[in-house]
Amino acid sequence: GQTNIGKSIFLGNIAANIAKQNKTVLLISLEMSEMLYAKRICSNITKIPLKEFQTSCKSLKHFLKTEKDKTPEGKIFIKEFPPSTITPKQLTAFVKKFQDSGERVDAIVIDYVNLLHSTIGSNSYERVKYICEQVRAMSYIFKCPIISATQLNKSWFNTDNPDLATISESVWLA
Repeated sequence: GQTNIGKSIFLGNIAANIAKQNKTVLLISLEMSEMLYAKRICSNITKIPLKEFQTSCKSLKHFLKTEKDKTPEGKIFIKEFPPSTITPKQLTAFVKKFQDSGERVDAIVIDYVNLLHSTIGSNSYERVKYICEQVRAMSYIFKCPIISATQLNKSWFNTDNPDLATISESVWLA
């Protein structure tokens, strides 16, 4: 999607829907803070607007307890890294350490894959190709789906039917 179109909200919704199936989701944010992500997901689940959180504490706690009772095994762990500071190899080590702490990982959501760092490749196409290959390998290592989003080429922001040709570095993301 294009800039500010809702990729992070979409990915947060995916994480919430997976957690509602009593699954554990590790959400890696390279875009926004852990707290803001948590608030957005909470707002989506409870239907309480963010601006009303402070005045709706009792309703918020009740709703979240009810949801937790429905899906006691469902969890979302959010970890923020600054953009372009963590490589797929470092992310793999983080996920292994997370699992070693006793948590299972049923799905990984990365917001978003193009913001991972790579020193491999002499241009953005080669770097994203390497990143995507490494992230794909992670799905085999951890035996779980890895979900992400990507940016549209700016020239295609107003198209009604984006496809792989309209996606930045689409050759490697396919």
